[in-house]
Amino acid sequence: MGSIRCKTSVIPHRKPQVDPVRPPEWFNVSPSDPTHSADRNAQQRIQSHQQQPPSSSSSAQTGQRGRIVQPTPPAPVPEPRRRTTRSARQASRAAQHGQLANSPIVAPSGGSAASPSRHTAGTDARGVGGAERQRASALRRPATGGASPPTTVNSSAVNEPAHSAGGVAESARANRAAAAPTRVSPRAVVGAAGGARGGVGTATPPPSRPRKGTPARPGGPNGPRGSAAEADETQSDSDVVRSTGSMAIATLISRITGFLRNMAIGATMGPAVASAFNVANTLPNMVTEIVLGAVLTSLVIPVLVRAEKEDEDHGAAFIRRLFTLSMTLLITVTLASVIGAPLLVSMALDRGGQVNVSQATAFGFLLLPQILFYGMFSLFMAVLNTKAIFKPGAWAPVVNNVVVLVVLALYFILPGQLDPKEPVNIANPHILLLGVGTTLGVVVQALIMVPPLRRAGVDLRPLWGIDDRLKQFGGMALAIIVYVGISQFGLIITSRVASANDASAWTIYQQAWLLLQMPYGIIGVTLLTAIMPRLSRNAAAGDDQAVVHDLTVATKLTAIALIPVVFFLTAFGPSIGIGLFAYLNFDVASAHILGLTLSFSAFTLIPYALVLLHLRVFYAREEAWTPTFIVAGITGTKVLLSMLAPLVASSPQDVVILLAAANGFGYVAGAVIGTFLLRRTLGVLNGRSVVHTALWAIGASIAGVVVAYGLDMLVMLILGGLFENFGSVGFIIRTMLAGVVFLVVTGVVLWRSKLEEVLAFGAVLRRIPGLRRFAPAAVPGGEEGDEEAISETEQLLAASDFTATQVLPPMSAGAVRGPRLVAGAPVADGRFRLLADHGGVPGARFWHAQEQATGRQVALVTVDTTTTEENAEDITAATLELAQLNHPGIAPNIEVLNFRTGCIVIADWVTGSSLDAVAKAGANPAAATLALRPLAEAAARAHDRALTLGLDHQSRIRITSTGTAILAFPAVLSTSSEDQDLNGLGSALTMLIDAPAAELPAGAQPTDAHEFADELYAYARAHAQAVAEQDTQLIVRVEDVPDPELQVGGFGGAGYSRRMTALIAIFSVGLVVTTAVITVFLMSVFNNNQDSPITHNGAGNGQSIQLPVTHAEEWEPAPVVAGTEDNPELAPLVIDNNPTTAWSTDVYLNQFGSVGTKRGVGLLLDLEQPSTVSKLQLVTDRPGSRVAIYGFNNPNPTTFDGAVPIGQAELNRGITDVEVQNSESFNKVLVWVVEMPLPEAATINSITVFGSPASG
Repeated sequence: MGSIRCKTSVIPHRKPQVDPVRPPEWFNVSPSDPTHSADRNAQQRIQSHQQQPPSSSSSAQTGQRGRIVQPTPPAPVPEPRRRTTRSARQASRAAQHGQLANSPIVAPSGGSAASPSRHTAGTDARGVGGAERQRASALRRPATGGASPPTTVNSSAVNEPAHSAGGVAESARANRAAAAPTRVSPRAVVGAAGGARGGVGTATPPPSRPRKGTPARPGGPNGPRGSAAEADETQSDSDVVRSTGSMAIATLISRITGFLRNMAIGATMGPAVASAFNVANTLPNMVTEIVLGAVLTSLVIPVLVRAEKEDEDHGAAFIRRLFTLSMTLLITVTLASVIGAPLLVSMALDRGGQVNVSQATAFGFLLLPQILFYGMFSLFMAVLNTKAIFKPGAWAPVVNNVVVLVVLALYFILPGQLDPKEPVNIANPHILLLGVGTTLGVVVQALIMVPPLRRAGVDLRPLWGIDDRLKQFGGMALAIIVYVGISQFGLIITSRVASANDASAWTIYQQAWLLLQMPYGIIGVTLLTAIMPRLSRNAAAGDDQAVVHDLTVATKLTAIALIPVVFFLTAFGPSIGIGLFAYLNFDVASAHILGLTLSFSAFTLIPYALVLLHLRVFYAREEAWTPTFIVAGITGTKVLLSMLAPLVASSPQDVVILLAAANGFGYVAGAVIGTFLLRRTLGVLNGRSVVHTALWAIGASIAGVVVAYGLDMLVMLILGGLFENFGSVGFIIRTMLAGVVFLVVTGVVLWRSKLEEVLAFGAVLRRIPGLRRFAPAAVPGGEEGDEEAISETEQLLAASDFTATQVLPPMSAGAVRGPRLVAGAPVADGRFRLLADHGGVPGARFWHAQEQATGRQVALVTVDTTTTEENAEDITAATLELAQLNHPGIAPNIEVLNFRTGCIVIADWVTGSSLDAVAKAGANPAAATLALRPLAEAAARAHDRALTLGLDHQSRIRITSTGTAILAFPAVLSTSSEDQDLNGLGSALTMLIDAPAAELPAGAQPTDAHEFADELYAYARAHAQAVAEQDTQLIVRVEDVPDPELQVGGFGGAGYSRRMTALIAIFSVGLVVTTAVITVFLMSVFNNNQDSPITHNGAGNGQSIQLPVTHAEEWEPAPVVAGTEDNPELAPLVIDNNPTTAWSTDVYLNQFGSVGTKRGVGLLLDLEQPSTVSKLQLVTDRPGSRVAIYGFNNPNPTTFDGAVPIGQAELNRGITDVEVQNSESFNKVLVWVVEMPLPEAATINSITVFGSPASG
């Protein structure tokens, strides 16, 4: 850094007399660093133009920017001058919130000490000293009895020079005092004689208006908080706790009823019809999320919170405009969607696929109106949440689920059912019942929110217009819309691939995801509730080490909790699928596929939980585009693998298994991308410690699975027949027994590990209803008493009921306050990058920054109005008025960017050094006084116009390289006042000059800025003549400009560029896709298990399709005795596409092949054309039979002559795949039953043949 010695020049001038006041002690005291500064990634330049009020030719004259210049007669009792509208409104608002009790109580001259007040623009915290000061204050103070008519004044009096001499100076000061206009907020200027918001120029605060639904505090709005007020606050805290408990219960009941609803959809409709219904029922959610849901949750709610806090009507007008705009948009989109229902359905379904498109379209016409009511519900819940009313939003989905369950029961008892293949229209009674009834559930869900809104006094009358604060989120809104759009695109691709291959696939896919959400919703969400608030706070505060610690703890807890779940679901997936879903019209075969889908996708839980942890950090830092890159990687991986699934699956029915696995690999890619990005920011993520915990969890899970699976086999060996008599319920009982054994074994092994996370996980289980009494009393490392933050997370989690989609939520509404800024971080949607922190005051921080596009050095003041009683609109107006002075003592080129938590004030950077650094280097008195003179003159100019500089902290002042003190960080807060400016000037003088205060100009206690400027000049002249010329130079060491690129690590470190982030996402997708392909290849080579969705006959054999079967008949080799056939009339049922029907043999006393018994009996299937058979899929609900498979080329076989054996198998309950190891082509296939499950008959529900038609 370089040192510059600045020379002074002195002009003789007489020193005026001043009156001493109490010394300013507070100026040099550094306030506590606020937890959050007010940066948001949205911007809007606030124009300084203000509308001029109507002028009066006789008595009114308007000042600059619409301010009315209005002198008033002196009041009989002097009291501190007030800046009218802003201070009055702040005092009123603070009184309404009961916060004035914490403010200092000031008794002005002639006033009472019983009236508490904030140190606002109209409060003289030091008292008033000097007759001239009292006279000036009285002259500038407006009358309290009402507004006087505006009077024309001499503008030259306002601009009186500061260096008048002798009696001229006294006369000028009197003229300035008499002519000084009253400070009026631009928003209060309505007309010359006063407008709708009260008379112009009144200094009397308006009476406070208590919020609707808020009881008035005793003692009046300005009275001290009494016991009743404290009781109200205590009651509010207890309400939060009670609300948290209610939310937990509502969430649990909502998930249970949601699970029952989804089970009932499959059981009553059957999986094929359910697929058409579910595709149509997903469309309203997708459209609502894109149009309103994501933006409402991520952007509008924080603005709504701010509007309720800042606006005079507590956000009532904002809510009305938001409701009008949202309803207009929702009605338009709903009508367009209903009209375009066929187009939307064709986007989600392949018209040449297996799902009935006409059914889905008919459902779509009746279900798409839900868009309007889903949007209304989201909006109503957002409004109620901002008013701390959470219960209706948590319980409304329960009512919706109950309505749908009643509708499904009515559908089941209604005569007749929908055929999966039958074309239908909207007039079909079954379609009408399901469509109208399901939509009715959403309507009720939305209307339930109306009574609480009325009780809360929410006004929903239409009001047109868009709040300016909503126009600030261009970049963030675009990122969120792209985020949601990418997610929906992946969901559509999955839907199309699933429906193209199997009619039941989409329902199976959704139900499998629902099952995965059960353990995650109970265990994973519990972990989120305990960890996420702290993780978000630490990330927002920029605490790197704390975030690493929280991520490590959360990841370990995730491993301990979810790895055992993954192993259990993988081992017992088929039993779980059959036990939970194989009822009524949901056939055993589909339930078996669902179980396999669960087994092969269970691993999704781990990367899914990790991605949510990573996203929480990025959300807290408001990195809007980073989650978009992550979700792009997730979707890209899922889409690529989904497109490959039909090419490698063993059969079309197995494609859904691979689709679910592809979804899991997508989350693996997302976790890899998030890890790369977090390592860049946070450095080491304690991977070794996490792996150690994960290995213990894996070992314990393996031990638990081995013991549980062995016990299950033993039970089936001894009591297999008993369990089979119970059907699907028997599978539930077996799974529950295995689950208990698994938990005991796994828990014992983990307990012996002595891992801290095991103890912590036990404590976390306290948040699960029913387990509280069995768990420890506290969470190690947690934060007791953080009920508000935990409640916030529970509200957000409860708001998203069970969903069958995999769309991750966008940026959370919980982050109403922005992240704490750190050096190196981007602000204002990336327009600026912070270089260095230069201190601050409560609610505001001062930054040296750089404009990214131009390289321009700027000073930023970030103001957070969410943590203070500041008002961004008032700060903007006052600061821009100050900028219009264009004074050399104020940093030039001031502009203001508004965003959801406040504003950013921008000015050109003042090259030089801080006031503190110059003071520590030592300063010549003459140089110091001359350095401060321009700043004092700026204060005088501002005070002449009823403005203030806002000199509330030494950090606002910088010394230029030429030795001039400048207001470098301008932002006029509500606490600013003329006395504050004068105190600041006096304190700056005492910092620079090491001398007794009595020897300094004005005794370092100025009472008038003009006089102080004169005193500084005279002091400099006197001292410049008394010392050598070289001692009159001011030493300024110019600060180096920090280079943010040199900072590595931390939230302010040099992160990856967007291009590099995109490359990382592409690399991660490629890595995960390659890993998945290698896994498929290995499975195809080494795994020929009949339950595997991939075999070497399927992988790489893209020509294997379902072969049409034209005829099925009961077959026995000749000679056949008439009347001895085994139910020949039932044989066609095995190819009727209805797994609930079946063919069976007769009941025999002896096994086939015994003396006096047939050799066997079979089913002969005619193929549509000669084909190479790769696999047969047999479905039965009675296991134990053994079959042999033969191929024929004989058009009419009567014996086994020419039969080619191509496979054999023992039938299990559900699906049994028989792999064919023969490349010949056949025109007939025989399924020959060689062994029955005595004493029962052999039963086959359906047979499906796969292969490829013979060429030529």
